[in-house]
Amino acid sequence: MDFFTRGYSALRGEKGQPQSADETIEKLADCLETATLLEDRRAGVLSLKGLARDWTEQVGDKSLPALVKVLHTDYRDADIVKSLLETLTILCTVQNQNSASDIGYKFTDYFIEDSTNVTILLDVLEEFDFYVRFNTIKLLSTLLINREKRIQECILTSPMGITRLVDLLDDKREIIRNEGLLLLIALTRSNTEVQKLVTFQATFEKLLAIIEEQEGISGDIVVQDSLTLMHNLLRYNVSDQIYFRETSCIQQIPGLLGYVGDSEADHVPYSFEDWPPQKVANTVLVLELIRILAEPEGANTPANQKVMVQSGILLPIVQLGICSNAPSLVRAEALYAIGYVLRANAVNQDIFSQIMVASPPKIIDGQIDPQTASGIPRPAMVSLIAIALNTDTDSQYSYSSRAAAAYAVSSCIEENKDAQIVLAATMKSPPEDNVNTQFADKPHSAGSLLLEVIDNWELSVKDPYKVWFACTILSHIIRNNEEAKQVAGAIVFGEEEQGKSSFWGEEPVPLLHHITAQLLMCTKSQGINARIPIAYLCLLSIWLYDSPNSVSLFLSESTHIQFLIQEVQSSANDPIVQGLAAFFRVDQFNSHLARLRDSSAVKNAPQYLQISAEEEYISQSTHSLPSLLLDSTFVEFFKDTYETVQRSIKKKPASFQTQKATAAASVDPASEKLIEEYKHTIANQSNDIKALEQKVAQLEQSLANSVSLCRVCCIFFNLVYMLLTFTTQDEDWKKKLADSESSVAAEKKKFVDLEREQEDLLICMGGQDLEIKKYRQRVRDLGGTVTDTEDEDEEEE
Repeated sequence: MDFFTRGYSALRGEKGQPQSADETIEKLADCLETATLLEDRRAGVLSLKGLARDWTEQVGDKSLPALVKVLHTDYRDADIVKSLLETLTILCTVQNQNSASDIGYKFTDYFIEDSTNVTILLDVLEEFDFYVRFNTIKLLSTLLINREKRIQECILTSPMGITRLVDLLDDKREIIRNEGLLLLIALTRSNTEVQKLVTFQATFEKLLAIIEEQEGISGDIVVQDSLTLMHNLLRYNVSDQIYFRETSCIQQIPGLLGYVGDSEADHVPYSFEDWPPQKVANTVLVLELIRILAEPEGANTPANQKVMVQSGILLPIVQLGICSNAPSLVRAEALYAIGYVLRANAVNQDIFSQIMVASPPKIIDGQIDPQTASGIPRPAMVSLIAIALNTDTDSQYSYSSRAAAAYAVSSCIEENKDAQIVLAATMKSPPEDNVNTQFADKPHSAGSLLLEVIDNWELSVKDPYKVWFACTILSHIIRNNEEAKQVAGAIVFGEEEQGKSSFWGEEPVPLLHHITAQLLMCTKSQGINARIPIAYLCLLSIWLYDSPNSVSLFLSESTHIQFLIQEVQSSANDPIVQGLAAFFRVDQFNSHLARLRDSSAVKNAPQYLQISAEEEYISQSTHSLPSLLLDSTFVEFFKDTYETVQRSIKKKPASFQTQKATAAASVDPASEKLIEEYKHTIANQSNDIKALEQKVAQLEQSLANSVSLCRVCCIFFNLVYMLLTFTTQDEDWKKKLADSESSVAAEKKKFVDLEREQEDLLICMGGQDLEIKKYRQRVRDLGGTVTDTEDEDEEEE
């Protein structure tokens, strides 16, 4: 009790008279500075702790240096350090985060100015006492909140600092472990070096053990915190992702999701679970972990995708996204996870294409019919498109889920031209002898679902996103794939077996014309949502881009251009519709294109077709549509081609020759060298041709002379023959006749040889000419120039 007496005495002046708070604090600070006994220092710290809450600024100003000094001298004493840590936490706590002048910031800056003060706190963590560890974590957390970067620097200078912090995860006292977990979350939020050091303390293994101990996604908030720390360590950190993969941590992700289906079944069954809020939060974090590891264009993405699929990740995320009663937030995240795992990975895309899933069960009076709970199996791709288009009559999907499903479909064919062609081919009608055609409720193919919606925009009047998602998916199917465009272009409407008549008449019309007809009709409808014509215009723009065959097919109907001009000029149209029509038409409509470029639809187009949870909530509560108007892929396409389109519109015909010269000037050195080599070859071959032409001329002259000689010989032969008919058979005449015949035969042989040589030379000249044309074309392809003289020579030839 001696230190309590000393503390009380410090509050009294001489002869028992009370002192002011400033005087008391000053005496207590002086006591800490000069006291030689541990008990005196302990009493002083305890007294200052009692005064710190009411006189925070005075205690900090007068006693903080003394408190820091005591921390360095007595940090091994549990009793004194416990009170000291509480006092320092009170002094450094910021009451007003928005005020830079808050005294908490001032005392924090003083304390962390010397990095050894933070090192002492990390050393204190060696003490196993509950209150010492707890208060040390609290003080470090307070300092980290106030000055994050400086604390990270101080911890990095401590040799054992990171190790002692990570060791808190092994503490069997849940409060210490949980507080240490929160401290690590704050510490690793932004510093890559700290993230690496924390990772190489076997942190992932410890976190996965904690999650397993808490029963995975069904656990409490500790699971959420553990997953949050894993996010901090892995997001944008290449080395940590490699460590996570090479320590076989990826293989444990499927187990975290608790897949309840039969992995040996021929399809993924439908699952029914309870979804309390904490389970939803935990599941979303696991699914976001998958997306972090498979971030598009990430350095580790291909390797991570491969390991995840090999570990069986597809079945649980397919079940959550397609075959479960999961809440909208979970379903959307699962669908995005599917897209991330498959994106630009042909092997994974092929595996997914073979997955069969259960179709949604029937709903009776708001309850799932148990007799149809398993659902009829169908390809997972068909289910994704059905979700995006909301065509399953017994299920209603949120806009965020539908957008996620559309993104997953686009990921299934990303950088896979064969998959694009296969999906485009499913839009064709099945042959008449197909066994499925005999059923009234025929199973849908992926393409038939798209065509039904694109062909009937009237069905999208109440739900504009039906046709919007259908056109978006189709645009991804044909994007940058001329063969897929031709497959789609070969689809016709109005054939007898389809029992339909086209908009243009009874004759069958191509799908491209039919889409234009749908665009025309929907724009003439009153009160139509702008998303419907926007969808058709975006699809047509992508279809016709860099596809001469498609452009020719489109222009074969003369009314198309007239219709587009009307759409651009109509003031009643939505500005985005006008801009897209101008972009599609590529005419003198610069202002409309600029207006589209500057619109919020282009500037705020969400990446990966993502609708935020906040926007989804507002949409549901107000029964309104999300702000999603343009696919981010189309926006990138528009931005990439915008400048080119603008320059093409503004250019005069005479400027194209200048463009050729500019292009030639921009050729890289390697191409210039190759062009010079081609030019040298062309020049040599031109000289050879000229020499051959001269030789041909000489041969032709020789041939002409030979022909003349032959004619003379023939005349002479006839003359001799006539003379012989009037003279007797004299031996001399016979000899002359024989000589003449020999001469004629020799000349004929010479004539034949000359003709053969001339033909060989002409063939050689033709080959040389083809070679020159080929080299000239390659020069042009490489951006080189061919002189006007050379062009004229080519035309004459």
